[in-house]
Amino acid sequence: MRSRSLLLSLATFLLPQVASAQTVAQAAGLFNVFVGLMLVSAMLAYGIGFVVWAVRLGTWPTYRTEAIKIMEWSVVILFVLVVLLAIVQFFQNHPRTAGMIISFIVAAILIWIIVVLAAKSGGEKEEH
Repeated sequence: MRSRSLLLSLATFLLPQVASAQTVAQAAGLFNVFVGLMLVSAMLAYGIGFVVWAVRLGTWPTYRTEAIKIMEWSVVILFVLVVLLAIVQFFQNHPRTAGMIISFIVAAILIWIIVVLAAKSGGEKEEH
């Protein structure tokens, strides 16, 4: 009993008086900032790749194929980030529907894990 009261008093001392949980909208806002920074860096990489491609025209070795690879990866990153922004906007505008979709996905993953574990654990006979 004494250790429980000591633990409770220690917890109230160490934990803040007012706990503020981060909401989904706040987390999505931070994600928007992160994705925005990544969009800017992908656009800068595309611009740098284009400048390298244009400047290296007629020189030896040209390195133009590396510049084209940089531009290709920049376009891929831009596409992925735009799709992620669309998903985040959907989650912000439709929180109930997004919650249902997430819960369905989590339930499906849990069912899949249970089925895989059940399939791996059964069916083998032990020989003595």
